[in-house]
Amino acid sequence: MDRFAVGYSDINNSKTAFNIVCEQLCTGMGRREPILIVFSSDCENFEYYSKQMRRRFPFSTVIGMTAYMGFSSRGYGKNALSCIAIMEGIEIKAGKVKNPENGFDDFSKKVVETMGTLKETDNTLCFGFGANILNKESMFDLLYKLEAVGIKYCGGSVGESDEARTMMSLNGDVFYNGGIYCFIHNLCGRIELLMHTMTPDGIENAWDTTANTVKDWGFKPGFSIVSNGIDYTRMMENKNLLYRFTDKLCMEFGQYIGFSGYDDSEIFEEGFESMAIAVFE
Repeated sequence: MDRFAVGYSDINNSKTAFNIVCEQLCTGMGRREPILIVFSSDCENFEYYSKQMRRRFPFSTVIGMTAYMGFSSRGYGKNALSCIAIMEGIEIKAGKVKNPENGFDDFSKKVVETMGTLKETDNTLCFGFGANILNKESMFDLLYKLEAVGIKYCGGSVGESDEARTMMSLNGDVFYNGGIYCFIHNLCGRIELLMHTMTPDGIENAWDTTANTVKDWGFKPGFSIVSNGIDYTRMMENKNLLYRFTDKLCMEFGQYIGFSGYDDSEIFEEGFESMAIAVFE
């Protein structure tokens, strides 16, 4: 039995969609309780999903974000609930910063404080995301501190549409400003992070290069977390390549969940036509 399960539904009814996703997760979970659940959805139904996830999985750490588009190995869509539950083989520590006075500085300080309490930093990923708090100088300072102890960072900025308010939640607590982070220590092998910024002519070549890189490492993906910049996602929409992108992820990177946020240019120096894939053995 896998140590993780993926759920997805784009049914236009929040109660039905939630029940479908729970059924998919429970089929993979058996009697095991998830250690961590990560989900994304549209803005309209996000608060409902956050509360219901907490009620259904009261002993799990549940983190969620709104997204321009949600991806998973079961499907992708702009008005979908996409979710991964991890039952075994990880240790985690999660935290949040609500309504920060100093933007990303507050977020970065909280992440570093939590990092100092970790027992292990090898094979560890910091998955983080926030709403309008990215700051280039502070981000690079945070990345330097994480990399100094071997921790990789994957994440971005959240959003559902240009007009909609972004939302995040941790264990059912929904908020609009600030950020959420989760340190994930993989007990079953390595974590590798692949990050690319690309042009329209190079999208498919970049996929192949990324997949070949993992193979060259002798890496056998179990599951993955994917973060896209919005321009990259829209580029694939315009070129009718989304289905090929998701098929490629399924073939090369195991089962996965992903989301497309907004301006990630503070993380990707050359712009935000970007993709990041955190791959777990």
